[in-house]
Amino acid sequence: MKRNRIIPLIMATVLFMSLSSFHGGLANAVEADPPSAPLSPTFKYPEEIVVKFKPHVDIPYQNQIDAEVKALQDPSLHAALTQVPQLNFSRLFSILDNNSQSLFSAPGNLSVFEQYYTVSIPDGANMDILLKQFKDSPLVEEAYIKPQPVMAPSIPLTPNSTPVQPDDDPNYPLQGYASPAPSGIHAPYAWQFEGGDGKGIKWVDVEQGWAFNHEDLVNHAIPLLPGSLNALYFGHGTAVLGQVAAVDNTIGNIGLASKAQPFASSQHRTNYTYNTAEAIIVAANTLSAGDVILLEAQTSYPTASGYIPIEVYPAEFDAIQYAVNRGITVVEAAGNGNVDLDRFQTVDGKYILNPNHPDFRDSGAIIVGAASASLPHKRMGFSTHGNRIDAYAWGSWDVHTLDAVDANSTTGYMKDFAGTSAASPIVTASAISMQGIAKATFGTPYSPAELRRLIKSAAYNTPTADPARDKIGFMPNLREMIKNLKAPGSVPHDIIAPLAPTGLVAAATAQDNVTLTWDATTDDVTLVGYDIFVNGNLLPSAWTSSTSATLHSLNPGTTYTITVKARDGSNNLSEASAPLSVTTVKSSICSNNEWNASTAYLNGHQASYNGVLYQAKWWSQNQRPDQNSGPYAVWSIVQSCSAAN
Repeated sequence: MKRNRIIPLIMATVLFMSLSSFHGGLANAVEADPPSAPLSPTFKYPEEIVVKFKPHVDIPYQNQIDAEVKALQDPSLHAALTQVPQLNFSRLFSILDNNSQSLFSAPGNLSVFEQYYTVSIPDGANMDILLKQFKDSPLVEEAYIKPQPVMAPSIPLTPNSTPVQPDDDPNYPLQGYASPAPSGIHAPYAWQFEGGDGKGIKWVDVEQGWAFNHEDLVNHAIPLLPGSLNALYFGHGTAVLGQVAAVDNTIGNIGLASKAQPFASSQHRTNYTYNTAEAIIVAANTLSAGDVILLEAQTSYPTASGYIPIEVYPAEFDAIQYAVNRGITVVEAAGNGNVDLDRFQTVDGKYILNPNHPDFRDSGAIIVGAASASLPHKRMGFSTHGNRIDAYAWGSWDVHTLDAVDANSTTGYMKDFAGTSAASPIVTASAISMQGIAKATFGTPYSPAELRRLIKSAAYNTPTADPARDKIGFMPNLREMIKNLKAPGSVPHDIIAPLAPTGLVAAATAQDNVTLTWDATTDDVTLVGYDIFVNGNLLPSAWTSSTSATLHSLNPGTTYTITVKARDGSNNLSEASAPLSVTTVKSSICSNNEWNASTAYLNGHQASYNGVLYQAKWWSQNQRPDQNSGPYAVWSIVQSCSAAN
């Protein structure tokens, strides 16, 4: 099909391999010298650049558009094509053609995805130079290196594939995450009501592989959506399905939303590419308003020290927003990277995942972190965190669910699923239960924005031990949300900030730190904690749930201007407190200069001993200054340390 819009992201197309149907294997390549098939988690696709053209660029959405790109007569693009004549531009989304679109109904505006292309990188080409040339083009909106597959967002452990024999004692008592709050989400309370078990709701698990014929799943007849390959991490996908969808059949586990209809959409596509954004689009086009997508993915990123949410990449962000705009709730794993999203910056220096920064962009997804199963719940050290995180659930090695050794497994259970991908299905099931009850009770579901407000609300849900420092939101408490059930369209939006803190003082100062205290303030819903700002920086230097904090790593003898703001559960920040000017203690000439018996001192060298500064008049070693000072001794007194500033 033709289009009169420019196609933005140039990601290298990954049309390399042929995947072997739905049983997890990749078969023979369709191009010369292909990479090895993704039979293990270490598999990598060839590197590509994704290019998103600006909307006014007039090129067709098809493969092999090198000539059309040259005809644009843009100097930056011309330089790239001149430098590497064999560059190959292809569609990022193979589903957006007449033949593929016939596979599913696609209401909604898909035109933004027709701005995305991929560019394969030939051997020997300088990717950094090419990326800069694409970014420099006034016709290009975004350009970035296409993300590679990474491990699914759970803590990898040896799967427990021991089959569970059906008996009169099913595994539900082991599923502590279903228990009443504050321990779990109180799923049995939701099961009492029509729709609370997921009836009437569809959901799609987006990841890499599953065992659909597992004895606790087979009755669902779970469809693998068109364009998908059941490729990798079969145990991971089966565990996720088990938490939400395990059939209530007395065999093993019980899914938290067992009567919802599950689907699967793979990040590995049958046109031999890895494309999370496309998997999300296909999922969205399968569902209706009120349904749910679980995005069991995490990603690496050039500026991140660990795994972060997949929406950091523009194509995936646009795909999530596309689903949300269709009324579909997207639940997204935060990733197991221990990254502070408030401080995370893109390669362009943008704080896109900090909700209190001007750079922030909101996909509308519910992002999920991981906490301990034990009380009080604490953020797991591996969990990515930040004020963008909406909710958390169990992510320690305590989640009992299904397991699989390959795509053909029919039995298998594990007791130690973990990570943000163990937490995300629990939050997903909570979302499904609330939508099922809303549809049954009111005849219409919540909007994604309303449902997110319910699930992240501090008024209903379970906090961690230290919400201000953990920064992973709240764990859903279905009982409280249902007891205070709001009709769709009437879920309040908290836009009232807390009152500004008062009484800010410096309780103690030292050379490199300052301890602060202030008076507690209030919020109309729930106060979460306080952010401390230094010298007007947009990013806080510290945060706390209490009314005191110590700022470390300061410079001696330096004046700092400090303010404090209060934060509520909806990330509303108060006005700043009255500024406090604090000067750290000056460093002393005696600091770190204690006399040492083994040190050889030369003429002019200084050393302190018992609060007095001395100076050597000639070579000296092992001669204590206080015993060897005077007109005819090696040491002379300079002054007391307290005066030596």
